[in-house]
Amino acid sequence: MSFQDEMKQMFLRITAGEVEPKEWETWWNRNRSKLEKSLNRGDRGRMMPALWDANYYWMVKTQSGVAYYFHAQGRPVKISSYYEEKMQEEEIRKRQKAMEGYHKNILFAKQKWEAYLQDHPTDTIVFDWKSLLGTPIGQKPAKDFPYKNARTAKQWKECGEELKLRLKENLQAKIAPVAKAYGMKKAGPKTFVREKNGLVSRIQFIGYFRGGGYEEIIRYLCPIYAIQYNLLDLPGHICQGESFQRMRKDWGVIQHGMEAVDAAMVERINRKFDDILTFLADDVLPEWQKIDSLETYFAKERRDYLKATEKGPKDSRTGRLMWNLDTEGKPDTWRADDYLFGVWDLMNGKEGEGYACLEECVRHNSDYMKEHLKEFPDACNDPRDAMAVMYRNAQLFLETRETPDGEQRRNVIRETYEEVCRFMRYYHGLAKKTGRNK
Repeated sequence: MSFQDEMKQMFLRITAGEVEPKEWETWWNRNRSKLEKSLNRGDRGRMMPALWDANYYWMVKTQSGVAYYFHAQGRPVKISSYYEEKMQEEEIRKRQKAMEGYHKNILFAKQKWEAYLQDHPTDTIVFDWKSLLGTPIGQKPAKDFPYKNARTAKQWKECGEELKLRLKENLQAKIAPVAKAYGMKKAGPKTFVREKNGLVSRIQFIGYFRGGGYEEIIRYLCPIYAIQYNLLDLPGHICQGESFQRMRKDWGVIQHGMEAVDAAMVERINRKFDDILTFLADDVLPEWQKIDSLETYFAKERRDYLKATEKGPKDSRTGRLMWNLDTEGKPDTWRADDYLFGVWDLMNGKEGEGYACLEECVRHNSDYMKEHLKEFPDACNDPRDAMAVMYRNAQLFLETRETPDGEQRRNVIRETYEEVCRFMRYYHGLAKKTGRNK
């Protein structure tokens, strides 16, 4: 058998998924000089890329290169899914191993946090959210569209209206029940909020700014006086983990309204809301439920646990961290953390630390806010302008420093806290429009 015949037989075996990575590597290295004469540079690069390694991820690349080789010769071939399936199995195993190492590394901090929770138990919510998965109860039959992609203004409008109907069906059938089970109430057609023991939790679906569906889902748990930025959030493996990644994948199906919302599209929308429901009901809401007081929210054990989870394990294929929430000691650009901890310190009698944080927050934002308020004088009362609201709040707390008497100052701090919280209930959607008294 000539080398040309041997080569093509090997290539055909690869399209059929019959060659294992090591066998392919050995054969290629043994025949490297002959292959350089038989294949052009492009084919060689597609079949054996420079970073090639003996695993199924790279065999998928090799198979693709072989298929291209036959296609260029006018001989299209059918390729087996064997390497693709083995690659997925291989990646799952490696990811599981990496996550096992990650959880081992955070075990000490997690145990300290769990011990804290045992001493500060909270109510457990029992709700069969899995029964909500699938087709929403009472969902209207899918429409038949004479086109696939919207081209005219009329078609865009028709697709957008149908998309919004399917989003509303899923939101009411899946998200609203689980939010209600956790004590959240509606603050609008796409927003759910809850207030408990000085904390507010909020889930909001943001409309796509060009029309259509939902661009984003905003969710946060924070003190009522705080804004939704730079918070003590969820552990990294929850806020950036598998459920989150699965939810974010193919998000465009509920975002853009430029494709016919036929039966296939309706089913994709239903499945995407299953992913959203799983992320919220299986991960986010149970974790929030553990935190039912400001003391628990700011607990050192919780902060240490969150710190330990900031960096994820390395992805076995890319070598990059799966997630990295570590700011590496850099202060946030708004100094929202100074405001968050400054008020908390002030309320706990740590006036030196509290005023220092608040002063930094106000000082850092003062130049920008001075010009901003010239253009938008009422920005401090606008829930859409988070920085202006935070800046005014920080100013109010900082002004309490001017009261010389200690007892009177503590009373003024408490009064300011109540006044700020009164306005922030409106900001978070817990109350109707409220103006400031200061």
